[in-house]
Amino acid sequence: MYVIRKQLYIEAHQEAQLKRRARELGVSEAELVRRALDAALAGDADVLRHPGRVRAAEDLLAAFDRIAWTGTLAPGAYDREGLYAERMAALGRGSRWTSSTR
Repeated sequence: MYVIRKQLYIEAHQEAQLKRRARELGVSEAELVRRALDAALAGDADVLRHPGRVRAAEDLLAAFDRIAWTGTLAPGAYDREGLYAERMAALGRGSRWTSSTR
C-alpha cells in the first residue's frame, strides 16, 4: 500500500477521542483516521458539507424517543389536569370534577 503523508489540525477533544477509540479498536490513530476518511468519502456528500446536520438529526431522534417514552415535551413541566383546573378557575367555572351544587 502506497501512502501519502498528510498533516491536519484537530481540536483537543478530538485528539482525546481519537486516542481512546484507536486504543479500543487496537489500531493506530493513523489507521483510524484512514478508516474515518474512507467512511466519510463513501457516504452522503451532504454530511461532508454540513457535518452538524448529523449531530442535529441524532439529537432530534433522541428528543422524539424521549417524547415517545414520557408522552410529553418537557417531563414534569406541567400536568394536564392542573392546567385544566387553572383554566376553569380563570373562567370562573370551577373544575369538572367538583360539583357546584355542594
